[in-house]
Parts: sequence; structure tokens; C-alpha cells
Amino acid sequence: MMFLCNSTLGEVVWTQVKFKMNAYLGTLVSLIVVQILGLMLSINGTSSMSTNFNNTDFQFVWITADTVIIFVSIWALFLGNVITTKGYRNTNFSFVTNGISNNLSNIIVLIIMSVFAGITTFLSHYILRIVVPFFNDVGYVRSGSIIDDPLSSITSMGLMVSLILMISAGGYLWGTLVYIHRAYMFLLIVLIIALPATKTGQMILRFIFADNMSLFVLNVKFVCLAIIFFVLAMLCSNRLEVRR
Repeated sequence: MMFLCNSTLGEVVWTQVKFKMNAYLGTLVSLIVVQILGLMLSINGTSSMSTNFNNTDFQFVWITADTVIIFVSIWALFLGNVITTKGYRNTNFSFVTNGISNNLSNIIVLIIMSVFAGITTFLSHYILRIVVPFFNDVGYVRSGSIIDDPLSSITSMGLMVSLILMISAGGYLWGTLVYIHRAYMFLLIVLIIALPATKTGQMILRFIFADNMSLFVLNVKFVCLAIIFFVLAMLCSNRLEVRR
């Protein structure tokens, strides 16, 4: 007796998401490693200023999590790219799947990991606040807290998530194009280098990063760019249905 079981697109995607989250667990470990490395490099501060008042020397040190953000951004680009490599693509043939379900599951995985990376990267600032006194001769540490301005903190956290998602989406598009043909790698590198060097490229970068009335607007721009990158990657990957 034979039975025919028809799975819906949602069920197939969800099955792939669970499998890929387990398969890509090592990338979360690498995220923690790069965050710890960024924290270690940030302990001594990014800038300082000294002054004297009533024969008492004061030294002010500004400590930010910018190094952590840079490292995590590189990690996000690597994450989006590595999912498109041949080894990871071949794991899809363990499932009854197609290009749409494969792309949707990849996008959901990138969203989940970007949310985790964004939240932990945002909280790394508060970890620095706790760790710095143990490694430096610091008498007083002052920084804003989530309680002081919860709305601004939530917006900043969302901005961090959307930034990492946009970068990972760009890496996903890059990896898809390179998988189609190696020549795209060099074309994309030239494009990235030429973008800030041309007037049109500078206008685009200024529109995205500079011309913003609020963090919310910048957040929306990052999310829109991530959607554009994902859609382009899905359109380009339509020709990758056959295993090669």
C-alpha cells in the first residue's frame, strides 16, 4: 500500500530552518569569539583627554563598542556569503525542496542570526561598562542605560539588528552571484571600491547614511536594502535549481 504525503511550502521551509540552525551552530560560536575579541580590543578606550584642576589630574577615557560592531559586521558579511557556498548548498538535497523554499529558509536563518547578533552586540556596550574597571585604573564609569531612555535604546538595538541584517543580505547576494560565475567577485570588489570614489556613489552613500531625520528612518533604509538584496539573490538563484 502506498501513501502520498503533500507537504506545504511552510512545512518544508520550517523543516529546513530547523536543520540549518543546527548545521550553522558553529557560526554562532564564531560570533561570540569575534565579540569577545572586539571587547578585548576596546578595553583601553578609543580616545582620551587629560586636564588639571586644583593640582589634581583628571583623565577622561571614551570607550565605545565600535570595534565590536566592525568585527560583527565582517562576521555578518561572511555569514551571508558562506550559506551560498557549494558545501552548504549540497545539504539542501537532503530535502524535497526547490529554489523558493531554499531561499526562504536561508533568509529566515539570516534574520534569526542577525537578531541575535544585533542584540548581543548592542549589549556589549554594557559589558564593557562592567569589565573596564577590572582591567584599568578607573575611578568612575558613566554611560547611559536602557532605563534612562528605553525608547532610544530599543531604536538603537533595532538599528544594530537591521544593520547586521543588511550586511548579511549583501553577503548573501554576493555569494549567489559568485556561485553563478567567479567573475562577479572581481566586479563586485571594483564596485565597492569605486562607489565612494564617484559622485553618484557618494550621493547614494550620503542618502543612505547621512540624510536621515532620525534613527528610525535609517532603520527603515537598512531594512529596505536588506529586502532588495534578498529579492535580487532569489531572482539570480533561479538558475541554480540543478545540482552541479
